[in-house]
Amino acid sequence: MMLLNEFFYVNPILYKLFLFTLFILISHLKLEIMNQKISVIIPTFNRGNLIRNSIKSVLNQTYKNLEVIVVDDGSTDNTKDVVDKLEDERIKYIKLEENKGGSNARNIGIQNSIGKYISFQDSDDIYYPDKLEMQFKNIIYKKSNFDFCKIKVIFNESYSKYYPNRRQENSISNGNIFDELISRGNFISTQAILIKKNFISKYLFDPLIPRLQDFDLILRMIPKVKISYTKKVLVELHVQKDSLTRSESKLKKAVKILLKKKFHFNSNQKKLFLNYINTEILRIPPNHSTKNI
Repeated sequence: MMLLNEFFYVNPILYKLFLFTLFILISHLKLEIMNQKISVIIPTFNRGNLIRNSIKSVLNQTYKNLEVIVVDDGSTDNTKDVVDKLEDERIKYIKLEENKGGSNARNIGIQNSIGKYISFQDSDDIYYPDKLEMQFKNIIYKKSNFDFCKIKVIFNESYSKYYPNRRQENSISNGNIFDELISRGNFISTQAILIKKNFISKYLFDPLIPRLQDFDLILRMIPKVKISYTKKVLVELHVQKDSLTRSESKLKKAVKILLKKKFHFNSNQKKLFLNYINTEILRIPPNHSTKNI
């Protein structure tokens, strides 16, 4: 039986044809890998005056293979009219009859998406043009399931902060991201995420938590996912006066739910988490306890 290399030696034309075919197959494979559809989910409620710029920042991405899923959580304003006027076939509009909160809306968006990857946007925030492209390339390069980027948070249009900050970035570099999260709080906003759909579909957002929904999701996912970080500001978050109710009762309810969950903590991590809940979220003095909430 003639060996393959001997066959090609005798048939140089077939050898060149073989190499050309192999090149085409590899090129198509790379193109397919690098051109997966991304579904960007935008939950909204009565933000007709803001949502246009948010959607446009997604449609204007350098990464073009995407769909935008606007989940209208029972709006009574002109949100639908604003979305319709954008006239882009990549937009999918879902109207919910009853307002059940952002977590439920995001879950519905995930369930109705067709992309292999999921990203999230809020109706008053802005994606920078290369947000999806840079994160997608980082996921492919790092072979991760979940990427998050640096974000700029603008408070009441008056001052801004950046997350993660330098200390948090040091923890990321040192592989201590989980301990940093449970001891000092969440710095991974939903808008910063790009994640494989088949992964987030296993977890979803908890619609029963009235506050800290993103923190809950991150704590459940991080121990089980290969994560990567894109160290560039790619999202601008605008925190409006009505962006989040500061109800103390809702915060206490959220904490109670979090404390009942079985996160993947060791004994030391549990102590760090309880200390963070007490001192940073509830502002309870050291000699008191979350048992009193």
